[in-house]
Amino acid sequence: MSQLEARDLSLRIGGRLLCEGLTLSIRAGECWGILGPNGGGKTSLLHCLAGLRAADAGQVQLQGRPLQQHSRQHIARHIGLLLQDNHDPFPATVRETVLSGRHPHLSRWQNEGPDDQLRADQAMRAMELEALAPRMVQTLSGGERRRLAIATLLAQDPDYLLLDEPLNHLDLRHQQQLLSMLAPLQERQKAIAMVLHEPNHALHYCDQVLLLYGDGRWESGNSKKILNVERLSALYQCQLRESQDAQGRWFHF
Repeated sequence: MSQLEARDLSLRIGGRLLCEGLTLSIRAGECWGILGPNGGGKTSLLHCLAGLRAADAGQVQLQGRPLQQHSRQHIARHIGLLLQDNHDPFPATVRETVLSGRHPHLSRWQNEGPDDQLRADQAMRAMELEALAPRMVQTLSGGERRRLAIATLLAQDPDYLLLDEPLNHLDLRHQQQLLSMLAPLQERQKAIAMVLHEPNHALHYCDQVLLLYGDGRWESGNSKKILNVERLSALYQCQLRESQDAQGRWFHF
């Protein structure tokens, strides 16, 4: 089975140990929630899994081979990263930006074909961006830019979607829209790993969860089993409570 793996991974930043001996297998069809305090290493881990930063120890493997043995184009065809914040240094329209997600699938001088155009249209439709297609990116609001970044990732169509705080800047309707897209992606055997700040989202939308304590410690496993008041209170260093209703369990202050 194809998988993205971290093997005995250790990460440090500024001399501080973020995680140590992390072993993780993200398999096709799984949805992982990554939780932890600010500065706990969540973004650093995603960047490491995407090959944007080196681990201090251990390695990341894609399809059974160390990530550095794959070409950048091969990695981009299989791994897509949604950054926490997007910057647009060059002027481009919404449509041009979404189409850029198809570049890993093209040869050096190849232009986008009908299939690439269709995938871009589908991605814009999924994120309700069709009416904004001719707009310059620099004219968009923060929430519109976030939806554009997600649409670009959807057009890229990678096997592994690494999402860093995907709900940032989105209003409640678009948050729900994005969360409702996760199950269909999993049905297509896409694997998702996303940094979240809301434990309830991890509990109700993710089947697996990774807790990063920010001091080298980590825990992972089935979200229903791992997520409880004791662990989350220790993770965030504040006391949480749990309640239950017809929709299931919920964590709150």
